[in-house]
Amino acid sequence: MASCAQADAVVVADTGSADGGIERLEALGACVHRLSIEPWRFDDARNAALALVPGDVDVCVSLDLDEILCPGWRRALEAAWAPGTTRAHYEFVAAFHADGSPAIRFLNNRIHARHGYRWRHACHEGIYPDRIVERGVLAPGVRVEHHPGRAKPRASYLPLLAAAAAEEPHDPRMAHYHARELFHAGRCEEAAREFERYLALPGNPFRPERSAGMLYLAKCDMLQGRDGLAWALRAAAECPERREPWVTLADIRYRRGEWAECRAAAIRALSLSGEPDGYMSDPICHGALPHDLAAIACWRLGRGSEALAHAEEAARMAPGDERLRMNAALIRQAMRDGGVSANTGGRDCPPGPPAAIRGSAATAPDHPASGRDRSGGRG
Repeated sequence: MASCAQADAVVVADTGSADGGIERLEALGACVHRLSIEPWRFDDARNAALALVPGDVDVCVSLDLDEILCPGWRRALEAAWAPGTTRAHYEFVAAFHADGSPAIRFLNNRIHARHGYRWRHACHEGIYPDRIVERGVLAPGVRVEHHPGRAKPRASYLPLLAAAAAEEPHDPRMAHYHARELFHAGRCEEAAREFERYLALPGNPFRPERSAGMLYLAKCDMLQGRDGLAWALRAAAECPERREPWVTLADIRYRRGEWAECRAAAIRALSLSGEPDGYMSDPICHGALPHDLAAIACWRLGRGSEALAHAEEAARMAPGDERLRMNAALIRQAMRDGGVSANTGGRDCPPGPPAAIRGSAATAPDHPASGRDRSGGRG
């Protein structure tokens, strides 16, 4: 509530909380409405909440209770909201590193005109213009941060997404979310079929999401005893500007012992400096892992100095990871003792294969806290 202090009104739609939070919100001045949405679906709840906003309001800012507006938001929004504007795009920070810096941030789009918009989709809902000519603006200085208190239960997501995919069978967004939820439920064969259906849908040009779907298919392959290489290669070809497919390729090449290819993919990933920017991003790929893979591959190829530089950077990025610290120490000591050279081909490296990559991109499950729409906004 403190972050909303500059709002003209705070309207809260409660659909069944029992933790005392509603009473605290009322005491702080929020106008709380208790709603019953049966059968439950997120778009109906959002539309019911929007209908409760007074009709003379000009601009709505849609927030969940675990999201906060950062100071200065109203002045920045008023400066950006020119006559005729219907929607504002703003910075949204979805997750943070341990040091408090943003781990995932992107442009969101849940600030909109009071009239002419409606929510769609039973789950991972998005807000869409309804019989209006939409005019969007960028609102620099407006920032919303997500600070979840605990993991949200997702038991209802799969049946809701199955219903959404059935309602809109030609909607790629719903097909992707449905396939992803099947994967997280451990139903890999069904997930693979739905991802393949998603990829075959016409009018599906959103390359980052298509690439992410191919990476899920690579994971499905790996969980069924295959290496996932073919799908990972397709993912990299589909969207070569993103890190995720290259880190996944480096990880797969590592598992196959293909050191030159592993190094090449890891170096390609590290050349892409973009930060995680939405629900398709995997923060693991933007952390220590690509340096870790590059270090191991370089060592096996006899590139000792390069291996040490990557190992030290991996250890610096993940200071609590003992394996990374030990890898860097072992390479450093080996270099002092005579080192690996291009002529030894890695035979002088610390004995035995390194431990399996912990939290690797190819096998670690994603942990989507919530959905995002196809422009990066949350859904």
